[in-house]
Amino acid sequence: MKDIKQRMGKDVDEVKKTAHFIKTKVEELDKENLANRQKPGCGKGSAVDRSRTATTISLKKKLKDKMAEFQNLREAIHEEYREVVERRVFTVTGTRADEETIDRLIETGDSEQIFENAIQEQGRGQIMDTLAEIQERHEAVRDVERKLLDLQQVFRLGKQLN
Repeated sequence: MKDIKQRMGKDVDEVKKTAHFIKTKVEELDKENLANRQKPGCGKGSAVDRSRTATTISLKKKLKDKMAEFQNLREAIHEEYREVVERRVFTVTGTRADEETIDRLIETGDSEQIFENAIQEQGRGQIMDTLAEIQERHEAVRDVERKLLDLQQVFRLGKQLN
């Protein structure tokens, strides 16, 4: 889990960098659109101007939509992981942990040690349930990777337009 968390953190950082880069490129497109209006036959309202403006607006919308989708996915994964940690704590201790305890376990990575203790102390059935949860999380991570690839394609499209 720690490796996955680190990899996801790197992926999120990379997405932030790429999104910032794309945002900058789209802003440059806006400036170029304004400068292009000075060319003969490309003035405001011309077919060329409308086409350039429509393309830029479309790219802005796609970027905004993909970033919102990415943020929603991040929040869903975080919430799912939080639920897994809460279940682990309940399985091991038999009591529900408060929000502060769950936050601390997630932040420090101690939730993994709780899992290891549960394996040592609990029976096979509980381990199989936890394994199923891990497999679900793995699928969620794969979904994030697919979404990141979709986002990357949007960024590539922005680069091609320049």
